[in-house]
Amino acid sequence: MFGLSLPKLIVLALIVGAVWYGYKWFESRGASNKGGSKDNQTAKPGPADSPADSRDQELVACTVCGTYVSPEIKTCPDGRADCPSVGR
Repeated sequence: MFGLSLPKLIVLALIVGAVWYGYKWFESRGASNKGGSKDNQTAKPGPADSPADSRDQELVACTVCGTYVSPEIKTCPDGRADCPSVGR
């Protein structure tokens, strides 16, 4: 009943190929509606005076232990009491 024969395998391959190429066509059409494919898009630089990302921080090196810390640090990340970075 469920025997594999050459005509059945050919029909299965044609169905899989049609679905694959249909998906690729659908995706390329969706990308062209959005202004081009992802490969052809280039990143546009923002204005020079745009504010920095809120996750970006300027770090400073501790003169004693060499650990890079945020200027707003309250405690030394190494647990040192003599850390000059604390409370800048």
